[in-house]
Amino acid sequence: MAGNEPTGKLTAFDANTPALRDFTEAELLDALAQIGIVTDRAQFSARAAEVELQADIEDEWLTACSSDDENLRVVAWMAVRELWERWQLPQWPKDRLARMLLYLIDADFSVQWADNHHAPTIGQVLDALDAYIAAAPDKRDALDELAAMGELPPSAWPAKTMDAMAEWAEIGNLAMAARGGALMATVLGHGHALAFLAAALLSARLIDRAQSAAMEVPLDADLDAGFAELCAYLCLAAGDVVLADHWMTHHDKLSTVRKSEMTFAIEAVRDHLTAWKQGGRQEGETVPDKVRGAAKQAASWTTFYVMMAFAGTGAPGGGKGDGDDHDKKSLGDY
Repeated sequence: MAGNEPTGKLTAFDANTPALRDFTEAELLDALAQIGIVTDRAQFSARAAEVELQADIEDEWLTACSSDDENLRVVAWMAVRELWERWQLPQWPKDRLARMLLYLIDADFSVQWADNHHAPTIGQVLDALDAYIAAAPDKRDALDELAAMGELPPSAWPAKTMDAMAEWAEIGNLAMAARGGALMATVLGHGHALAFLAAALLSARLIDRAQSAAMEVPLDADLDAGFAELCAYLCLAAGDVVLADHWMTHHDKLSTVRKSEMTFAIEAVRDHLTAWKQGGRQEGETVPDKVRGAAKQAASWTTFYVMMAFAGTGAPGGGKGDGDDHDKKSLGDY
């Protein structure tokens, strides 16, 4: 539109504070037409189904843009994202999915996106991620790539996902928190969705629900040492000494625990389990309230520890991972 002055809503557009959400559909399509880009829902949807990246259409529209005004050229590429979200197209190209992964698990990015754009629901993003991961030859590599595309260190997404799960649980969205745990178990290739959920629920201070989740973890679940320890404490806090002993034994097979590494609460739990074994392992034995309280304290401490391990600052059960070796079983490697 060289030489032509913009009209309508386009006259007030400022690239420094872009806000295409304020445009009606007709106003947005009119603005695009003014800068040489003519489209409608059918044309846009058809092209979206053909491209590998959302950026492909953005590049095409920048090339087609007839304006030399950089302020107006911003409309060309921003409108692609705006129309994609506004029309809720079913296509989720990799670069879009990478941004939505960041929207899903990064609190600051999520708030910023929701304030400025048409944000999808948690369920929509998880649906898209599930489909993407299901089709990937290597699920971990696939999600790591999405994280990297969103400028998030690949080692960071597990911890951020658990933080997000805790936030969803806090606002009563337990179904989505459970789906987050399932996604983690699928992508990591070990652990168990309910163990991840239990940690997130405890982080959200939902102790009773965390106990229930831990008690439902299958006995043959491939848990890392830290999550086995966490399940042991939660099961004992719920009064089930048999399950607590099972998971503590599983933990000790994977990790050597030194006395100096134990809190008083952990010592109390271990002393109780040792006495229970020496006393003949009576099933149905009542767990004293004092021991249950110690188990809750131990679970809270361990939840913090496994969260830090996911962030790469340490590994449940000892050791420290570099975040690159996918064959190791310690969560510190993730």
